[in-house]
Amino acid sequence: MADQDPGPVPDIRNVVEQNRGLLKKIQLHIPGFREYRSGDDLRVADQLLRKQISMVLNNAIKNLQLQRTRLAQEGKFQILTSIGSALSALQQLDGEISHSSQGYSGISPSISMDDRKLNSLYSYDLDFVQASEKISRMADPSSDAQISDADYRNRMADLVAAINDTKRAWERRMETVQGIMVAAGGGNK
Repeated sequence: MADQDPGPVPDIRNVVEQNRGLLKKIQLHIPGFREYRSGDDLRVADQLLRKQISMVLNNAIKNLQLQRTRLAQEGKFQILTSIGSALSALQQLDGEISHSSQGYSGISPSISMDDRKLNSLYSYDLDFVQASEKISRMADPSSDAQISDADYRNRMADLVAAINDTKRAWERRMETVQGIMVAAGGGNK
């Protein structure tokens, strides 16, 4: 795999907005539906962004699994522990990003997140696309053909550190989401 920069990440919010059907466009002009429609579109964009992050992380997981198989076939069993740690941490991060809370878009929700808050969280999530791409590059096996076992273990330790940094940032994001939800649930909208 080449270490190519795919360029700037497109803003999925604009794509979702451009793909609104006629009914959704009409709902934007009906009092009571406007906020619902805007919030729902942001949640769809958030969901698509999470799927994009998950696809990148799953690519890294597949790369690590292939490396693990190759190393086992080569009899380099002493390295398998370090790759196993990286693989486990990466699978956990992918699960947390794929299955964590999103905002709710009911007509009369008990917990409400306005567009400003959702946009803020979406911008935060956009940073995770870049972090996931960095992790995927670090898990790319193309650069490990002729490195020593010690260098390979160091590379896996660096990968685990990057995964843990991303996980801590995700946990801070979730605390922000929960803080918004607690404040909204307490009537402090």
